[in-house]
Parts: sequence; structure tokens; C-alpha cells
Amino acid sequence: MAAVNPYSQRILKELEAVLKEVPADLIDRLASAVAAADRVFVAGEGRSGLMARAFAARLVHLGLRAHESSEITCPRIGPADLMIACSGSGETRTTLEKMLSAREVEAKVVLITANPDTRFGDAADLLLHLPAPQANPPGVRHRREPSSVQPQRSLFEQALLIVLDSTVLKLMEKLHVKRDEMAKRHTNLE
Repeated sequence: MAAVNPYSQRILKELEAVLKEVPADLIDRLASAVAAADRVFVAGEGRSGLMARAFAARLVHLGLRAHESSEITCPRIGPADLMIACSGSGETRTTLEKMLSAREVEAKVVLITANPDTRFGDAADLLLHLPAPQANPPGVRHRREPSSVQPQRSLFEQALLIVLDSTVLKLMEKLHVKRDEMAKRHTNLE
């Protein structure tokens, strides 16, 4: 068996460091919020949005009603629903506007971010902090917190997918859904 290449080893080491800092009860709380909601809406831009959409797909496979908030087929959100906003910076305008719109109609709101000091944290019922440092931005040589070897917010996005997939596993257990049941709900239009 070939050894893992050094780039992959570095990425795995960074991911492990981030995920060790995420309390297990946050996954449980996120799974409980999802299970309690009538419908789940996800929001995120760029690669964070891709991870959010992947999560919404798995929720549909679980038999839950999930929507990506930017899709033209997205229905109105209501007070019995849950909005999960994903933003590495915690400041992505379009994502946070959707989060605040959900809050206005009294939907529950989860914010998943790498920025625990985001000014939007108080608008969330649950703030899930993933302590994933980003690479130093252009022109910045040194920062106090550790920097990722990966570009931009890659580390956050990878950790986000793992946390969301961990939540899917918790939901499978909580809702007693088997993988073969999920497979039957997978699209057949591929």
C-alpha cells in the first residue's frame, strides 16, 4: 500500500485539529434542530454553499423536506422551519440576509462559521463555531492565529462537510433510517 502523500497528510492533520475542537453535543443539537423542523432551508455562497447543498441532498435522502435557499423552486420559510446558514467569515452578506429574513418570520436559525465573533451570532438560535483558520490574505505576512496551508477557506469548507455528514449519521440513528432506504430516495435522473 502506498503512503499518503504529504499534501494529503497536512490537510488531514489540519482537519483533525479543527474537528477536535467541535464539542460532540453541537452535532447532537444540530441533529435535534433538524429533526424538530417541518422543513430545513440551507444557505451559503461559494464552496460553503456547495457543502450546504450537499447536506440538503442528504436530508432529502433521509426523507426530510429540505431546500436550498437560492433555488427558484424554494418555497416560503415559516416559523416551524429551520434555516442553516453557512459562512466561513460569518459576514457573507447574501447568506446573512437570508438568515435575518428567516429570523423575521420566527424560523429557527443555525449559523455555522469559522468566526465566533461575527456580529450576526446573536441572530442565531445555535452558533456552531468551526475553528478553521484561513490562509493569510494577500499582503499579510504573519498573524497571531495559526494559518492553514490551504488556500482561502478550504479548511473551513472541508470541516463543514464533515460536520454536516456527521449530523447525517446522527440523524440516521435518531430517525432509524437505514442506508438502503436513503438509496431509494436518491435521484434517478442522473
